[in-house]
Amino acid sequence: MFSAQLINEPFADPGVYVKLKYRDEAILFDLGDLHHFPSRKILKISTIFISHTHMDHFIGFDHVLRICLGRDRHIALYGPPGFIRNVENRIFSYTWNLVENYTNDFVLTVHEVHTTHIMAKRYRCRDAFCGEMIEESGPFNGVLLDRDDFIVRTAFLDHKIPSLAFSLEEKSHINILKNALGEMGLPQGKWLAGLKEKIHRGEPDDTPVDVAWKGGRPSPARTTFSLGELKEKIVKITAGQKISYIADAVGSEENREKIAALARDSDIMFIEATFLHKDAARASTKFHLTAKQAGELAREAGAKRMVIFHFSPKYRGKEHLLNEEALAAFRGLS
Repeated sequence: MFSAQLINEPFADPGVYVKLKYRDEAILFDLGDLHHFPSRKILKISTIFISHTHMDHFIGFDHVLRICLGRDRHIALYGPPGFIRNVENRIFSYTWNLVENYTNDFVLTVHEVHTTHIMAKRYRCRDAFCGEMIEESGPFNGVLLDRDDFIVRTAFLDHKIPSLAFSLEEKSHINILKNALGEMGLPQGKWLAGLKEKIHRGEPDDTPVDVAWKGGRPSPARTTFSLGELKEKIVKITAGQKISYIADAVGSEENREKIAALARDSDIMFIEATFLHKDAARASTKFHLTAKQAGELAREAGAKRMVIFHFSPKYRGKEHLLNEEALAAFRGLS
């Protein structure tokens, strides 16, 4: 269901873009510099999760704002304590006296995550982004977003300030058996996305599913099937995919326990590896992980694949050392 990529090369600003396959939608973890990232991809983003608001993790906010102005877009943002104030500081650094004339409305819903509760505030472009508090919920159990198809969890890490780590987990993976589809004479197309949504929502087996053919259906083909019949004949349900994102955290025992628990059994684990382990003392004073610690954590979490990023510029030209150190630890060779 997911395809994930770093938004920049490992020495540049951090962030991971996750495309939801079979949907015209994407999720972003962190908002580093996005000027070289395609606008067409930015316009697919529905939700952004921010670890913390140091400049290299949040400077892309203005670029997203600029791209989305004048469009009917709704983006939900999640960030750590103080996040609403940080967003407002960026928004209110601009003048919005003419936006009431816009035909379309761009809306931001900003969630500020605390260990005990979540606050949310909504900002509408056509109202000059005058915020309105919409909810405050608690107690907080670590779940940020729980949809029919996936769930996003977070953990609070120590970066001398709170830094959020995230996991994105597909609840189940719905595979369409193309051979069976062909045997039934059914076409591929957008109707299959609707079929998957009905399955994710747990709708009853007698739910009707309409099949759409491009250019009209071939007579006398059926146009409606029951959900149960299609599940039995053309669908295979397997365990869902999981992605985790860990940025900016000191390698303390408490952080390591939280990271390993959050990222458990990740298919892809994106994790910062800012310093070589020979510079562990410097990593500690900067509240970052070493490449060895990153590899050890990915191994401890049982991740299938590890992607490291957020390299210190002091290693430019020597990035192979960071990759080799992390990989050795991931494989249990160091």
